[in-house]
Amino acid sequence: MTITRTKPDPGTYEQKTTTPIKLDPITYEVISHRLWSINEEGSTTIVHASGSPVVHGTDYNFGLYTADGDLAVSGVFYMIPIYVMQLMIKKVLELYGDDINPGDVFITNDPFVAGVHQSDVQFVAPFFHDGGITAWTGCMAHVMDLGGMNPGSWCPGATEMQQEGTRVPISKIVEGGDVNVGLWDTIMANSRLPSMVANDFSAFLSSHRVAQARLAEACDHYGSDVLMAAMQQSIDGCEKGMRDWISELPDGDFQTVGYVDHDGHANNLYKVVCTLKKDDGSITFDFEGSDPAIRGMGNASRSGTFGAVGTAIMGVFGSELPWNAGLMRPITVDMPLNSVVSAEPPMPLSAGSTSASWIAECAATACISKMLAFSEKYADFVYGPADGSWLLSQFGGLNQYGEPFATMFMDSLGWGGPAFRGRDGVDSGGSLVVVGGGFNDVELHENHQPLLYLWRKETRDSGGAGRQRGGNGMEWALAVHDSTEVISTCGTQGACIPTGIGMFGAYPGGTCSYEVVEGSDWKAIMASGTPPETMQDIGGTYRLAAAKATVPMTTGDAINSITQNAGGYGDPLERDPEMVLATVLEGTCESGVASNIYGVVIHDGAVDGPATQARRDELCQARLQDLVNARDDYEVKPDLEVVHRWADVLNIAREGGQLVVQCAQSGVVLGPLGDNWRDVAPYRTPKAEELGSQLLLDDRLEFRHYVDPKTGRSLWLDFQKLDEPITVDFYLRDL
Repeated sequence: MTITRTKPDPGTYEQKTTTPIKLDPITYEVISHRLWSINEEGSTTIVHASGSPVVHGTDYNFGLYTADGDLAVSGVFYMIPIYVMQLMIKKVLELYGDDINPGDVFITNDPFVAGVHQSDVQFVAPFFHDGGITAWTGCMAHVMDLGGMNPGSWCPGATEMQQEGTRVPISKIVEGGDVNVGLWDTIMANSRLPSMVANDFSAFLSSHRVAQARLAEACDHYGSDVLMAAMQQSIDGCEKGMRDWISELPDGDFQTVGYVDHDGHANNLYKVVCTLKKDDGSITFDFEGSDPAIRGMGNASRSGTFGAVGTAIMGVFGSELPWNAGLMRPITVDMPLNSVVSAEPPMPLSAGSTSASWIAECAATACISKMLAFSEKYADFVYGPADGSWLLSQFGGLNQYGEPFATMFMDSLGWGGPAFRGRDGVDSGGSLVVVGGGFNDVELHENHQPLLYLWRKETRDSGGAGRQRGGNGMEWALAVHDSTEVISTCGTQGACIPTGIGMFGAYPGGTCSYEVVEGSDWKAIMASGTPPETMQDIGGTYRLAAAKATVPMTTGDAINSITQNAGGYGDPLERDPEMVLATVLEGTCESGVASNIYGVVIHDGAVDGPATQARRDELCQARLQDLVNARDDYEVKPDLEVVHRWADVLNIAREGGQLVVQCAQSGVVLGPLGDNWRDVAPYRTPKAEELGSQLLLDDRLEFRHYVDPKTGRSLWLDFQKLDEPITVDFYLRDL
């Protein structure tokens, strides 16, 4: 299956057509900023009109689209649906043809058509001016409950889509200004929280009214032709910038492999293979080789994966270019039929926004970085996967007032960010998938749910170690009170596989987990005036919940959610010792981690320089003791012609009539390049605890740590499933 930019036949619906206009720079900038302001007002309206804690936690977005459905202006909140709504508008144009009229609003949450998962509901509306469609407005949000077997419509135990809640095909929720009461009431009748869902839908409609009123004012002032021209000029300029940027990079294939762990029934592993194929000014993301769709929780839909790739593109190329359809015009996304990233009915999809689609976004990000690392000009844009996993923390049942409730905690948006060549990742820094994201006040949740925060804090040493370290993430513990009927839904990946790999010798960020204690003494401990600091401090029976599970809870039970975090950049043994000291003194790094991972020895609150150098030499030598795939001797040849340089770790060099792989710093020649540099690279297989105190790795995989066989310098580290082909990080076609 290939998803590409498609354009409906303009003769099948009433689309306003104009003579192309070239705007002068000042007019273009004024109107562009006006459009951004309109989009922001539409976004703000949703937050102000909705009472949902999920919307207030920024799990929503709003965008402006051209008459033919291309994204023109994007909001900054939940990013995966922003290109999915583009697909939806194009599908509306295809399905409804000339039956699109002023006052119409279209709805869908169908991930098999143009959606992410059933809980992400999308409303799109045509904007008419001067007798034709001038633009579209689009909005979406995660709504709290649409039915299904679990409160909140996250269903780890599902084996088919019918168990997960109401699926709404593309339909008119409003026709000519009149609400389709039958459809509206049907959706509400299938929700456990109809008043909250109705309030969200009303907020959606309000956002469309507000944004379209502002668009009408702008069209009256400047003319609709001018607004349309500004949108098109921005998209065309972005496309040109994107193609120019891509053209500067080497042609080749760049690959990353990730895994969804657990399917809601057992801890099975499901492979996601992403191969970025770059040719001239275009890129294809090919997911061929990914595992078949899961008969359980964890699948992504085709449109969800397309949106995930779009998010990765925005995160890198969108740092220099506008966020609109131009970014994706040079991009093709190819997916096999009915795979884990392209599930078809009747496969379940309630985790479509948070599982395989996130692995696809992480893999796409890593592939882009592997490509950009061949360019010194763009080396500062390189980073590892930013969003290893969404740590779903959903609760439902009866609250302390005896009323039905369901809520989703957005605290996991505070995970640690990825490191770059020139800086550390941000602690509790937020998400690429929800760029403008945040989470709720403690008091908002405690007022409405039978849940009390025991803590919300950063987790030390949870970011990946490196010359620049990944950011530390968060954990938050919730205890049940005054209710015997609470269900916690856990749904994540990365509990036993660190998706947040490091880059160019760095280590991965910590894995995530759900710590559960049943029958605790937390009330008595809190009453004593000594707040607990760990789950072992509150008594009761301790266990780890599965990555995807339904956990019944009652008064006295507690659950602690610990985020997965991003990796570092560069060899940890090259980190400035004073930076390590600073983190030890501030309490975000243990002294044992400073010595055993960073090789920094601290005495009396200061770095011991000679002891640190000796410790780092010792750790480098230890890396050389257990190498696999190593030869007895390696030659150092510093004067070879360098054809390509991959970051600061590898050279592709010319030696006589062949190309060889060379360690960039030492000049050591590893061997002929061949089809995969890893074929000639020595590596070791360290245990998880050697790389980070918050790391786990499933027994079916191993870490592979590639090192310079002369110096012990760390070149690359990630994981490899034992029975799978070796990942091919790059294959260059211009050699």
